Amino acid sequence: MMVYTGPTKKGRSGACARSSFNPKSTARLLRVFRKAEDGAATVLTLFIFIMMLVMGGIGIDMMRFEMERARLQATLDAAVLAGAGAPFGEDPEAIVRDYFVKAEMSEFLSEFEEGDVVTSLNASSVHANAEMTMDTFLMRLSGVENLTAVASATAETRIPKLEIALVLDVSNSMNNNNKIGNLQTAAKDFVTTIINSAEENNAVISIVPFSTSVAPSDEIFDALLVNETHTYSNCLVFDDDDYNSTALLTDAAASSSSITLQPIDQAIYTSRFDNSNGFGTEFGIDSLNQSWRSCYTEDGYRIRPFSANEAQLHGYIDDMIADGNTTGSLGVKWGAALLDPTFNDVTTALIASGSMDSALSNVPVAYNENDTVKAIVMMGDGQNTTTYFLPENSDYRGPDSTVFKLSYTEDQFLYVYNRFNANIRSSNSVYEYLCSSAYPNWLCEYQSVDRENYYIRDEDAEYGPGLNNTNSGNDADNLSEYDSCDSILDVDCDDVQDDRNFDGRWYINAFTGQRIDGFEFVNLEEEIGDGFVARYRMTWEEAWGQMTPDEYGDLTGDRGPDNEYENSDSNVTGSQKDTRMGNVCTAAKSNGVVIYTIGFEIAEGGIAETALQGCASSLTNYYRVEGVDITGAFSSIAGNVQSLRLTQ
Repeated sequence: MMVYTGPTKKGRSGACARSSFNPKSTARLLRVFRKAEDGAATVLTLFIFIMMLVMGGIGIDMMRFEMERARLQATLDAAVLAGAGAPFGEDPEAIVRDYFVKAEMSEFLSEFEEGDVVTSLNASSVHANAEMTMDTFLMRLSGVENLTAVASATAETRIPKLEIALVLDVSNSMNNNNKIGNLQTAAKDFVTTIINSAEENNAVISIVPFSTSVAPSDEIFDALLVNETHTYSNCLVFDDDDYNSTALLTDAAASSSSITLQPIDQAIYTSRFDNSNGFGTEFGIDSLNQSWRSCYTEDGYRIRPFSANEAQLHGYIDDMIADGNTTGSLGVKWGAALLDPTFNDVTTALIASGSMDSALSNVPVAYNENDTVKAIVMMGDGQNTTTYFLPENSDYRGPDSTVFKLSYTEDQFLYVYNRFNANIRSSNSVYEYLCSSAYPNWLCEYQSVDRENYYIRDEDAEYGPGLNNTNSGNDADNLSEYDSCDSILDVDCDDVQDDRNFDGRWYINAFTGQRIDGFEFVNLEEEIGDGFVARYRMTWEEAWGQMTPDEYGDLTGDRGPDNEYENSDSNVTGSQKDTRMGNVCTAAKSNGVVIYTIGFEIAEGGIAETALQGCASSLTNYYRVEGVDITGAFSSIAGNVQSLRLTQ
């Protein structure tokens, strides 16, 4: 048997294999491995792959981070804008928090600090911070486990000035159901909200009460260019064209104009009826205090212009009185005029007279002033009704009326006393008889008082037989010898007649109804003696301030003025007032004035509501309320005025 004893093949195993170590072969193998390049690309690829993983992870995490940071900032921006733009009375901080709740990011909003939220009616500023921490995915492989985003935002809205005209219905129906009381409460709350929520003197409010008429203050009246015909009242008359504009003609503007301007007409002051129980018993201006007056003169009806003083405005509102009919067109006309820049001439006059704070010298500002909101808030409780006038072309207008005013002084008994003991005295007029010479031990004290009397010439009744002439024998024929008025007590013809001596007419004492003839009328001066002051022939405008057309008819039998007053073409109907109201509201709105209207306990869908809705800047600016709900309407308007700053 043959046995193989040679070397086995390398790497073979087996029972017969033997292993051996050859140092030279090992070294040779190492040299080969060192010089070999097989597998080098694999190592580089692995390195690059690892780097790509790291960079990709960073990119992904950064992209996630930026998306969350942008969402956080966007939420914060929207939240502070909403907070700063919120109507006054709402909590801007709560609005900001609500935005984050809805975005499910509440935990990221930082706590508000003092001064972060500042609000007023005319300005609002909201500042907020937010912070968010986000865990990383792949960046943590490089040791960055989270990223932090910080956001900050500030929003500010601002309207430095606010001019408001409160146009308030004070007609007689406001006395029903305590409407005037509810109005006063609501209007005062409105004033408080506006004034206390604005910077000093940056919110200015005017009060314009209206009923049959609107009465400007004496200072406003004097500053306007007015054809003044009497001194009883300040009410003015506007025609249809005047309601197409918001401006009023001022005296200053007329003085600086190179052309002659037509002044505003003054309204007659009178009434349809007087308060006398019989003719003449209450003759004079004090008798013209009925609800049918053409102008209401008490302070409670007067315009109160341009005040930034809360207490003062509250006082004006408390003083308001309710009476008369409804002329909403006139109320809006005056409200719009108070906001018109031309009224600044009146402001200057008011400040000069001391009736207005000089700090408000810049009101009303120009319509194009970006930092000012002009608003009218009008409240009405019923539809417009007819206003009565004597026509301009009436025979009972102008100079040379048939009414004569007699002025004189008279001694008025004060007291009687004993000449030997002055402590024995009495002011009881029944003892005035002791003042005669028959009682030398008694003396009397008198004081001189001014007296007035009025005589109305009866144009129809002539002298003649059987006419109950109180001075019989002095009929028209007997008076013919007095061809010159001046021959009788130096009386000017114009004072007592139109053509010649006394014109053969009766003169009626307006207080007693007693008739005297022209001769007696002229001799009143001699009869009065040293106390005589003057006899003056009044204009019709002056005469109507002392009596009503109805009373004139009672005294003279002439019903011409009475019929004209009630049935004149110059009377302004409720429908005409609605048209005028719509026109002046349109003129104001075209100038940028925002108008809010309130229908207070009026018929839904009725004439009054239609007029008020048409006057408002939009249907959302109209409020229909009942009872104490009027306070909520005024409150809502106050908040709505605040939101107007976003449009500036």
